[in-house]
Amino acid sequence: MQISFHGAAQTVTGSQHLLEVNGKQLLLECGLFQGRRKEAFKRNRSFPFDPEQIDAVLLSHAHIDHSGNLPHLVKKGYRGPIYTTDASAHLANIMLIDSGHIHESDAEYINKRNKYKGGGVVEPLYTIEDAAQVAQYFVCQPYERSFEVVPGVQARLVDAGHILGSAAI
Repeated sequence: MQISFHGAAQTVTGSQHLLEVNGKQLLLECGLFQGRRKEAFKRNRSFPFDPEQIDAVLLSHAHIDHSGNLPHLVKKGYRGPIYTTDASAHLANIMLIDSGHIHESDAEYINKRNKYKGGGVVEPLYTIEDAAQVAQYFVCQPYERSFEVVPGVQARLVDAGHILGSAAI
């Protein structure tokens, strides 16, 4: 078993932890890095792993620093389950669509500014439409019941009391 940290290490945003076990790759959280525009732009645009090779995602709660890069993960080819609680799935869906709107608005603003400053065209990290695609991958699990994430790997969600639907995994 190996774990590598790709966010929320020496910072509090952008939680992404890759767990490799039994030949499978599990992503714990897929958060958006938030900070200065240029740094956030760079850090959120690429993953240090291949999204198509991830077998499952485990999401503890809906906050954007934990869920906010899921639309980009799906946009880049992830097609597996996203295990979380029912409440977290519902909240994340709302928050991700709102985040898609913000990304679209930011890109529009930057492109207007760049038009006058001679900069290039910027695409949003993801759109409202991209964000809406994530919902089909949510696989809701109840608290306190073990479930198989991938063959040979069990998980259990325990109420974390952080926000509605949050879980310790």
